[in-house]
Amino acid sequence: MTVIDTEAGARFGGVAGVETSTRGSRRRCFRLGAAAALRCEDVEAVGDGWARVVLDPEPLRASCEILESARRRGDPIYGLTTGFGPHVRYDASSDAEQQGANLIAHLAAGHGEPAPRRVVRATLAVRAQTMALGRSGISPGAASAFVALIDRDVCPAIPQIGSVGASGDLIPLAHAAMVLTGRGGVLGAGGGLVPAGEALAAAGLEPTALSARDALAMVNGTAFMTAYAALALSRCERLLGMAEGLTGWAMAALRARRQSLDPRLHRARGHSGQAVSAAGIAASLPGYFEDASRPLQEVYSIRCAPQILGACRDQLAYARSVIETELSGVNDNPVVCGTVEDPAVLHGGNFQGQQVAFAADAMNAAVTQAALLMERQLDVVVNPELNGGAPLLLAWEPGATSGLAGGQITATALAADMRRSATPSAVATMPTNGRNQDVVSMGTMAARVAYEQTERAAAILAVHTTALEQLAFLRSAGRAPGVAVHRPDWVPEVEGFEQDRSLYDDTQRIAQAFLTAAA
Repeated sequence: MTVIDTEAGARFGGVAGVETSTRGSRRRCFRLGAAAALRCEDVEAVGDGWARVVLDPEPLRASCEILESARRRGDPIYGLTTGFGPHVRYDASSDAEQQGANLIAHLAAGHGEPAPRRVVRATLAVRAQTMALGRSGISPGAASAFVALIDRDVCPAIPQIGSVGASGDLIPLAHAAMVLTGRGGVLGAGGGLVPAGEALAAAGLEPTALSARDALAMVNGTAFMTAYAALALSRCERLLGMAEGLTGWAMAALRARRQSLDPRLHRARGHSGQAVSAAGIAASLPGYFEDASRPLQEVYSIRCAPQILGACRDQLAYARSVIETELSGVNDNPVVCGTVEDPAVLHGGNFQGQQVAFAADAMNAAVTQAALLMERQLDVVVNPELNGGAPLLLAWEPGATSGLAGGQITATALAADMRRSATPSAVATMPTNGRNQDVVSMGTMAARVAYEQTERAAAILAVHTTALEQLAFLRSAGRAPGVAVHRPDWVPEVEGFEQDRSLYDDTQRIAQAFLTAAA
């Protein structure tokens, strides 16, 4: 992918009442199109406001010319000469702009709170990449106006619920397209909404009238689910690295048997993710001495951590492959191919999100299992029978104080919530749309839930972090046997405590750091 550095002076347009953000003194610029190979990290960079995108208009012009040639030849073209969805059997309106306005209007439904700002910005970037491939038939002017929403940080309010992931993300993307026409709402500072017309004016943008094809090219694709999935994948990989590091810290604190990390053991089995996880655990806190008085074999949450986290690594590698293929592919309907002399407008189902749905379910399973492993390690750390004789629940004075009691209950609640939310979505098909969409992927639900699961997982890791530091604190004070092993440099600061205190703020702070920091 071509990456361009732009000076901080070219920062996002300061839309009045709308939050803007940059990161660092320079920000990256991704040039979209056939030569681009968007990675999940690129999507995250745009979502978090420290990268922007640009389009090459030439492939868009060529696509429009091919589409127009097919129309002049008299080819039937979905959305241009026909109605939408189950109304494909009827003729389209003779007014192309009214046809486009009707499409956006009837799809701008949905329910629930707006999607997070970073998800919306990522969605716009992902859809812009599909447009830039030159198979959509969208006009260069409409596509450029769409990209300007990213550049000027005009962030449409998109309800989280409404897509079944079949004809792509029709309802979420309709809300983005609606803002472009000057209707709908934009995410404002402090979480409020700004009327779209007001936000566009403040950003120096004019409302854009969309033809039927322009409107359809904006809504008929998988951008919302793919953006959610890409952001979730980046988070999952970070959390997995943190889980490996915390496992190493826990093993050092317990002076656990190290033989379970021997690379020869993992080479013998042959799973690459398992070997990588074992190496990551071993490297996180090298040089500790195991306690020869411990049982020859540790409990599974310690001994089998490389196998469990390694399997999670393999799941995430599969998910990344699927998501990044989707980021580089054409998910429109219809798809414009051929030449002006020999045009082809192909009608099919590239907008169907089954691949993303399966990948998101795989991510959900992986991050859930990694978090459940951390919850079990937490139980080891707070249990005197397993932690080397430290006080129950790591209390400073058991009975007078309760230590990590509230923290462990929180982790248990989070683990239960994650288990409940780990039910696969990719097989939850339900017919809809007048039986036109009789098989749907539920990919958007799968990706959104996977993203939400990362927040629960991060909180479990945060409680585990607090417990490990409390164990070190008790040992340093002579309140528990053994040598104190304090937090590694990459772990956010957390203090041990004598008197019981609320762990809520620490849990939120550490969890947020885990979600955003490099592993």
